[in-house]
Amino acid sequence: MDTAGLGRTRIAVSAGFFAQGLVFAAIVTQVPRLQDRFGYGEGTITAILVMIAVLSGVGSVVAGLVAARRSSGTAFVGALLVIAAGALLIGVSPSFVPMVGAFAFYGLGLGAVDASMNMQGVRVQSALGRSVMGGFHGWWSVGGIVGALYTSGTTGVDMPVSVSLGIVAAATAIATVAGAGHFVHGREADADAGLSAAGLDLPWRPVLVFGAVILIFYAADTGTLAWSSVYLDDALGASKAVVPLGFAAYQVGALASRFGGDLLVRRRGAAWVAGTGTAVGVVGLGVVVAAPVSAVAIVGFAVTGLGLAILAPLSFAALSSAVPAAALDVAIARMNLANYLGAILGGGVIGAAASAGHLRWAFVIPLAVVPLVWTAVRSFPGAGGRAPAVKRSPHG
Repeated sequence: MDTAGLGRTRIAVSAGFFAQGLVFAAIVTQVPRLQDRFGYGEGTITAILVMIAVLSGVGSVVAGLVAARRSSGTAFVGALLVIAAGALLIGVSPSFVPMVGAFAFYGLGLGAVDASMNMQGVRVQSALGRSVMGGFHGWWSVGGIVGALYTSGTTGVDMPVSVSLGIVAAATAIATVAGAGHFVHGREADADAGLSAAGLDLPWRPVLVFGAVILIFYAADTGTLAWSSVYLDDALGASKAVVPLGFAAYQVGALASRFGGDLLVRRRGAAWVAGTGTAVGVVGLGVVVAAPVSAVAIVGFAVTGLGLAILAPLSFAALSSAVPAAALDVAIARMNLANYLGAILGGGVIGAAASAGHLRWAFVIPLAVVPLVWTAVRSFPGAGGRAPAVKRSPHG
């Protein structure tokens, strides 16, 4: 691929990451209005979220199969169209049961997009020969922020949920069709696609090592995103205007981490960035737990995002240098399952502690778990390139 073509591919893949964040935020931030429409409570929301996480795991596996048999670009296009359709179906659902079905459909697409967009990202990074995965994930965060602001604006003018999500769905579908031809559609597994599809050449050790980092990150990430507002409200008595600032501060920190992380990886290596990011994240969580007032907690959430948000793109990039090229797409799809296990554990365990009235102690859980990332730091590439502690034998 020539330089101009690679540049267009990078833009198209960035747009795909942005679309995933946009649709996710646009849907999640409409949940209160859907509650008002259909009259369900917090327990039902939790059940729906768990269902989405489980079905996202299924979608991730399906994306791996499609990538092995066709290409990750094909999987990415199909998955983006599924989440667009899912957003539309959620918005136009006439009653509770169809809405649950629409969320299930969206969950399948969510997992498929998560897997295929990271497949695309590591292919682009490999072609460029330098770290860009942090920036791709940064565009996801930008999409999330835009989606939340979009919902705030459409809610302020009382736009119906069906119209609001319909516009997001249409924009996503149009952008996907426009960018489809620029995604990476070739397969490095062409010589033996069946081997890759069957997973026979997939080394499990790097999948498990970097998957553990993914699990820990998403447990902390989901817990923070889901419970930061509740913590500021109930534990620290923040005003209604201040309550959303914990979420916003974390996302701002995440943006800085991801867009700035690539430069640090190029200069110091992924291992140094992963270790330092973990340390910064631990400090941030410590500030959150010890915060006497909401302003201090908000700073803590920003520092947490600044430290931890780079771990996910680093893990996917590190996996690409630790497994055979023919097995990469399948490896990413399988490692991506840790994303949803982490989300279930983070939202569920922290939620259980929060429900028991121990909101401050709820954030002690990620504070205790995140340092485990240090045990995997040596497996990330150093400044010179490949992961030193993960062997690339065919059987792991």
